[in-house]
Amino acid sequence: MFGFQTPVIVIAGPAIIYVVLILLTLRKRGLDSWLHRVFFLYLLIGIVWAIGKSLSISLGLYPLIPTYGTLIATDTLAILPVLLTVLTILFLERSGAQWTGVIGGAWVAFVMLVDSNAFGLNLAFQNSLRLSTPAEATNAVVLMGWSGFTGGATVLTVWDYIRIQRPLHRNRILYWLMALVLISVGEGLTMSPGETTAQIGAFTRLLGVLMMAYAMLSYYLPSVRNVVRQGFAAMVSTLVTATLFLGSFELLRWLIQFMPNPNMALVSAIVMAVLLTILVTPLRRATRNLVDKLFMGGGYDSARALRDYSAAITNILDLDMLVTMAVGVISESLEVQRGALLLTTEREDGRTEMRIVPGMGEVDTLPADFDPNGPILSHLQAGQRLLQYEIDLLPQFRAAPYEERAWLNQLKMELYVPIRRQSMLVGILALGSKANEAPYTTQDQDVLSTLADQTAVALQNARLVSDLKALNADMTDLNDELVSTNRRLEKLDAAKTNFIQIASHELRTPITQVRGYADIMADAVQTGTPTPAQMAQISQGISRASVRLEEIISAMLDASQIDIESLNLNRTLLSVMTVVRMAADNYSSAIQQRRQTLTVHDLEGLPPIEGDLQRLCQAFSNLIGNCVKYTPDGGSIAIAGRPLRESGGHGTVNEFIEITIADTGIGIDPDDQELIFDTFYRVGSPDLHSTGSTKFKGAGPGLGLPIARGVIRAHGGRVWVESPGHNETTFPGSTFHIVLPVSMPEAAANVIASAMAPTPVTGK
Repeated sequence: MFGFQTPVIVIAGPAIIYVVLILLTLRKRGLDSWLHRVFFLYLLIGIVWAIGKSLSISLGLYPLIPTYGTLIATDTLAILPVLLTVLTILFLERSGAQWTGVIGGAWVAFVMLVDSNAFGLNLAFQNSLRLSTPAEATNAVVLMGWSGFTGGATVLTVWDYIRIQRPLHRNRILYWLMALVLISVGEGLTMSPGETTAQIGAFTRLLGVLMMAYAMLSYYLPSVRNVVRQGFAAMVSTLVTATLFLGSFELLRWLIQFMPNPNMALVSAIVMAVLLTILVTPLRRATRNLVDKLFMGGGYDSARALRDYSAAITNILDLDMLVTMAVGVISESLEVQRGALLLTTEREDGRTEMRIVPGMGEVDTLPADFDPNGPILSHLQAGQRLLQYEIDLLPQFRAAPYEERAWLNQLKMELYVPIRRQSMLVGILALGSKANEAPYTTQDQDVLSTLADQTAVALQNARLVSDLKALNADMTDLNDELVSTNRRLEKLDAAKTNFIQIASHELRTPITQVRGYADIMADAVQTGTPTPAQMAQISQGISRASVRLEEIISAMLDASQIDIESLNLNRTLLSVMTVVRMAADNYSSAIQQRRQTLTVHDLEGLPPIEGDLQRLCQAFSNLIGNCVKYTPDGGSIAIAGRPLRESGGHGTVNEFIEITIADTGIGIDPDDQELIFDTFYRVGSPDLHSTGSTKFKGAGPGLGLPIARGVIRAHGGRVWVESPGHNETTFPGSTFHIVLPVSMPEAAANVIASAMAPTPVTGK
């Protein structure tokens, strides 16, 4: 008959505790996250499994009830490892929980099909595995799935425990790993035959579920390492004490044999008791210290650490030295492996800038912006310490902006101790994990808070000195910049004066020629002796002077249009080879007369570009002409090209071409390499001016290169020059680089800064 059955009570009893855990989960965490929702479902299925398992072994019930109990226990045992794996993924904050649930759901459906012998699956497994009953086939299938999911969850947890180096995070994962082991062993025992084994398995599984709930519902978990250390220390201390007492008793018993007087035996016993009383406490303390040294690397003297720290940072005004010294002293006491100082500065927009001063270890020095009213800074401004573990786990800190949490996480620090001066947060002492991977104890954090208080005054003084140094450096840079700007303005002012002198000469020469030929023609008409040859010569002279005058005026007008950014362009598809050939043809006769060599190569394979044919020919003509004028007779000029590609936003690729014009001329001084593209500026004295546009060093009004730069910029490109320097003896030469986009942008001026650089762009 059905009565009080111990195995049934033991197996079904955990269901009551699972109900309590459900109520506790709803009260403390609710169902606000998937982790707690899946855990709630896991506990419900665990209740059903416990009831089904207890019914399967109950005696005195209707015969079908144990059969249904076995069926319930089997099906739920197929569901539990799936939920356990999903729980593990969510607990470790890994991706893939959704797909694991889908795969697990498909597996559970397959198990039920096997159990119901749909499509003959049960029979097929029974025959293939050579089992005697269909129930054994179902159990074998369930065991395979249970082993796969449970083993996968365990391996994933072990891998994260090895991979993660943060002590508190590892301690939390260790709790989960122990819970997985207990649950796996417990469920494995319940699947084996025998009521006693099933009872042990149910109890073991209950312990695992309790530890799992503790790991999920509690943020601050006792250090497993400390618990093991304390337990081992207590065991060793007890063993040593027991050995001491036992040895003392044996010694006393041996001595009593040689004492004829009972009073002497009593005195000996009293002396032995006194000695034991004196020796026990120091011996137990020494034993614990030895265990601490073996397991934790030894302790430290907090009073001495405070004295050493105060002496080390006194009178240090250099900020970097202060941080290095402070972290060094802390490292000697606590064996900290990395540390830094985070300086806080309030900005005008209300945000707080966090700047890093490295002290020990490689630390990313990029600053970050924090919300002063956010949960992280508010906690630190209140003078409270903060662990990275708390930032990663506690809900109030997980609500902080992702950028703040990610920036702190990449520092790889464990503890943040605020440094305050008159209730104002002036810095944060950031420390990494200890060398022995032990978490920071309450005593450690109290000592560090005291050290932070001692750092406040020294930090304030060091920051003042650092700010003064930075201000002095800024003033020095500003003075250097003002001197450089003044020199540049002086050169430009002189260039404007020279331009007026040269331009007046350039304009006066063709006008004088026109007037001269006009006077000659007038004299010939008055004398009545003009001949056709004379008239042809006069007309040719007037025409040449007019053309020269038109060129000068056109250049001035182009320069003025470029200055006001009103240059009009006619866009069409062009061949780069055609543009360069047309520009070079203007100087074919001059190159031949001066015995120079011009070569063009690597232009045929360039893609066609969008641009204004006339303007681009003008720009390249000015650049080639500059090379011709400043290259001595017999020199060479080489023109080459190559395609360029550069990654743009949203996965796009920007295409460019680069044309180089290199000569073997006198070169350009580095101080003049940017100025030569400014309007009015020309290298050399205006006294060397010549009206010959292709003679050696025969300069014009100084408008050719500015016009070339304006045209190229209007096409969305950039031009710059590279030269070792100016030398009219060794002829170092110059190389002009022109980069143009294949597709001409609508607003070219906005493209220059982002798409170009004053150095060669990435290769083909």
